[in-house]
Amino acid sequence: MLIAQRPTLSEEVAGDNRSRFAIEPLEPGFGYTLGNSLRRTLLSSIPGAAVTSIRVDGVLHEFSTIPGVREDVTEVILSLKQLVVSSEHDEPVTMYLRKQGPGEVKGGDIAPPAGVEVHNPELVLATLNDKGKLDMELVVERGRGYVSAVQNKNNEDEIGRMPVDSIYSPV
Repeated sequence: MLIAQRPTLSEEVAGDNRSRFAIEPLEPGFGYTLGNSLRRTLLSSIPGAAVTSIRVDGVLHEFSTIPGVREDVTEVILSLKQLVVSSEHDEPVTMYLRKQGPGEVKGGDIAPPAGVEVHNPELVLATLNDKGKLDMELVVERGRGYVSAVQNKNNEDEIGRMPVDSIYSPV
């Protein structure tokens, strides 16, 4: 029979910004529980960047369709949520996506300003037919964790600006 022992915490300082902690002894399996909780907490607090809103020429709301584009606006927004971006700016930054003619619209077609980078340029965002034209404005902001589209909505935004769920975690 196992007898529960009181765990002790020890700290080994490895530098100004670095330490190593040890908690022992633990009951079997309890280390995984502590480790996973700590990992999830740390990952959710890492800052990152994400698309927070978009505006598409000729579209007033997310339930519209775009002439010449196979996907509707909702599907395009779902694809944009998978876009991995990084930004060096603390304030919101605007990126532009302009594509015309048949073919796939990919993350690499976005023109990011200096200090902003798209890390998955192969991500397919939409498919255009021969008469298709996509002219989109994307706002990128820095943040932490997850922010819903409702929280990203700004009542002062112009008509046609659509908020997007933002997943800021870079991992």
